[in-house]
Amino acid sequence: MREKNRRLLMATFWCVGPMVLIAALVFSGCAALEEAGQRREKRLLEERNASSLMLKPPTSVIDEANIAPNALFGESDHYTITFAEDLQQLPAFDEIAERQEFILSALNYMESLYEAMREHFGFHPQHKIHVTLHDTYRGSRLGAFTTTEYSRGMLDGRYMKSINGIKMDFPMQMYEKHGVRAHELTHAFTNIYYIPVWFSEGIAVLIQTEYAKGGLHPKFDSLKVDINVDINGINELENWGGHTENSPLTQWRYSYAYTLVAELWERYGPDFYIKVFELMETDGLHQQLEDLMPTSILVYYFNQAAGEDLVPFFRSLHFKVQHLTKADIIKYVEGLNQNRRQLNRQRR
Repeated sequence: MREKNRRLLMATFWCVGPMVLIAALVFSGCAALEEAGQRREKRLLEERNASSLMLKPPTSVIDEANIAPNALFGESDHYTITFAEDLQQLPAFDEIAERQEFILSALNYMESLYEAMREHFGFHPQHKIHVTLHDTYRGSRLGAFTTTEYSRGMLDGRYMKSINGIKMDFPMQMYEKHGVRAHELTHAFTNIYYIPVWFSEGIAVLIQTEYAKGGLHPKFDSLKVDINVDINGINELENWGGHTENSPLTQWRYSYAYTLVAELWERYGPDFYIKVFELMETDGLHQQLEDLMPTSILVYYFNQAAGEDLVPFFRSLHFKVQHLTKADIIKYVEGLNQNRRQLNRQRR
């Protein structure tokens, strides 16, 4: 009986043992796959994290020879950086070695960020970006500003606007916030197309929040529920003056614009805005605009990039938009230029 039980136990072992071994190997393999998946997920997250992606060395080399002997100025492929006089008085920047170390670090950071933005948008400014660092700017340590300098004139009987340079002014307190840097650099990239304020600010918050992970403006749950309209029933985004505005609606405008551009981004994919800017560049009509383009012109390019009519969508959000053809836009631009010429003649 004991022998029979022993043989039965051995038989059970030889049947079950391999199954246990196989199960162990499968479990081990699954664990390894799961671990590999976790590593990949971590890597993907790191690629979107400002502390890793935007601080990795850029492809361009920062030459110490391009830093002034007094270390008040430095230059790289796409930037210049200057210390304003009020910043030089601070203990952290009153010695040459301190300023030189900071300039090298800052230029490397900004070149890395520049490359990331160029990849994201598919284009880049043709001019260097001139960054000035301050202790205070316009009487405050809480505001950062990007200024695009234009020249205006007539070419072949048409009004034309071109860019002479791009300036960025940061109080040091704001420059040290990576989200603010990403926000302002987005303006440096997109302002060359003279887009409406709401789109300019919305896409800057999108990059600041979802790419640089430094957002300060929460996304709304619903574009229709969280809307604000003026006394004429028009979406309040259409009345936005931009950075210099200070009103009870300012924070709403940042969040709503971000929610809107994020909605389109999610709906039509990460290349949607690349397509929009490529279409603008191909037409070149933005250079003939006296002022920022109306939302209707922007939606004209949205329609092409999306492959569908978005006018009803924008009208449902109380934007004052209409269907336009390219001929309509050319006629509109020529009308603006004619008015411009008449005003110039009257001033003479």
